[in-house]
Amino acid sequence: MKVTITDIAKIANVSVATVSRVINNKSKGVSEQTRTRLLKLIEEYNFEPNAVARGLVTKKSKIIGLLIQDIANPFYPRLAKGVEEEANLRGYNIILCDGNNSEEKEVNYLDFLNKHYVAGIIYNNFNNIGDKILNIIVNNSIPLVFIDSKIDIPGIRCVYVENEKAIYELVSYLISIGHRKIGFITGPMDSYSTNERFKGYIKVLEDNQIPIDYDLIVEGDYTIPKGYETMGILLDRKTEMTVVVCCNDLMAIGAMEMLEERNIKVPDEMSIVGFDNIDMSRIVRPKLTTVSQPSYEMGRAAAKMLINIIENKSKKNDASVVFLPELVIRDSVKKLN
Repeated sequence: MKVTITDIAKIANVSVATVSRVINNKSKGVSEQTRTRLLKLIEEYNFEPNAVARGLVTKKSKIIGLLIQDIANPFYPRLAKGVEEEANLRGYNIILCDGNNSEEKEVNYLDFLNKHYVAGIIYNNFNNIGDKILNIIVNNSIPLVFIDSKIDIPGIRCVYVENEKAIYELVSYLISIGHRKIGFITGPMDSYSTNERFKGYIKVLEDNQIPIDYDLIVEGDYTIPKGYETMGILLDRKTEMTVVVCCNDLMAIGAMEMLEERNIKVPDEMSIVGFDNIDMSRIVRPKLTTVSQPSYEMGRAAAKMLINIIENKSKKNDASVVFLPELVIRDSVKKLN
């Protein structure tokens, strides 16, 4: 069983505040004999100070953990900037952790943040929540807010975009200008955002009486190389299509690279759309039609929500924050009608 600061205080027959002073090297008023005895007990019981123990002297931690999935993906720096700027305004600092789309790394980072003096955590989970991560979240009392994800855990608040609605509106636009053979490059199918976007794609086809052709669907991983690879797979299937919807801009850029290699002109011979509206989407040629995610604003909203919880300024009936998507029409789509 894990030893707590209270346990150490009881064994030594001193107050918790005395143990905290020794842990934080603020031993004024603590005798050298008591200090030495406490240090020996801490070593003997392999005691690891957590956020509560370290915070007893200051009464408040000013550090927030931010766990994201891929710092190389341009979507995340804007999100992190929003978190950092809002936190800075409120007097908080950030520990940034890159989960790298790995459940093992996410578990390790969540464990690390729970043990190291953080007042709360902003968590962007990539995969659907597994039992290991669920147990960490449920069994720890540190405030936590999910970002870019909607999680049905009692008491947990989220900041996210309506992914299903976003893809529905995007594909509805494509149908309205004459496209009916619509390819779809997903993200990993065990991720929240992919599942929501895929549901939107299926629903809009059904609502418009367009048969679902699974030869037009291929799984990606939100990277440029995978967009390039999966675009090649779709082309090699020889299935008729006029447009390909990619679940993020990076894969759309990779898909455009493959089309250029195959001498297929965008948008004259094949239209391409993305998702996120990263800066590169307006720099590539042709400029990419996409869905804008307000990542910076989402970051600020998540930081504000978390700090209000930490400082007991949040109300029980405060809801999660939902951002509406915005379609950004540029040059990578051809009107067929």
